[in-house]
Amino acid sequence: MSKSLPVRPQLLAFFAGLFLSAVTMQGQASRGDFSSVAAAGKVNGDTYQNSYFGITLSAPKAHWEVRGPISVRARQGRLIDAVYDSGVPERGPVENYTLALLVESQENFPKGTTIEQYVRNLRHRVEDDNVKIYREEFPLAVQGVPFVGTVFRFFERPDFGYYRALYSTVLNGYFVTIEVQCGGEERLQKLLSSAIKIAPKSKQKSP
Repeated sequence: MSKSLPVRPQLLAFFAGLFLSAVTMQGQASRGDFSSVAAAGKVNGDTYQNSYFGITLSAPKAHWEVRGPISVRARQGRLIDAVYDSGVPERGPVENYTLALLVESQENFPKGTTIEQYVRNLRHRVEDDNVKIYREEFPLAVQGVPFVGTVFRFFERPDFGYYRALYSTVLNGYFVTIEVQCGGEERLQKLLSSAIKIAPKSKQKSP
C-alpha cells in the first residue's frame, strides 16, 4: 500500500467476509425483508441516506460504491462504501479516508446480546498477526445515540500502517456499524462526527 492512499480494496472487503462467515444462524426464524433494508439506501451526490435506519452518511467528493456482500438469507451485509482520495500523494496519509456501513440482524445473536458484546465479537474475528487492537471497546454517543467503538491498527510493514475503527449501535432490530479508516487515530472520531447524522424511525431499545 502506498503512503499516499491508506486504502486497499482487498482489505475493504476483509470485514465484509468476516460478517458473512462468522455468524451461525439460529434456526430458520423469520428473517424479515432484508432486501428492503438494503434497498432503503440511496446515494445522492455527496450523501448516502438509509430511510430504514434513519442514517445519513456525508462524504464530500468521495466515491460511493456498493461493494457488498449482502446476504438476505443471513440478514446481514455491507451496504455502502465511500472512498475519498485527495489525488495528491504527499497529502494522502493526512486527507484520504474510507467510510462503510455494515449491518447484522439482532436475530443472528443470542437474545440479550449487548452492543459491547457484539463489538467484542467483531474484535475477536479481526485480530491476527497483521491486525492489532489499538483500543478496546469504549462507549461514546453520536447525536445522543449510544455507540460502542473499537480501534485497530493494520500494519503493511513493521514501520507503517493505518487505523480502522468500528462504531456500533442498535437501530430497528439491527446491529449497525460505521467503519472508518484513515491514516491517524486522532482523526477517526472527527470523521465519524462529521460524516453521520441519525434520526431513528423509532425509539432505541437496549439489545
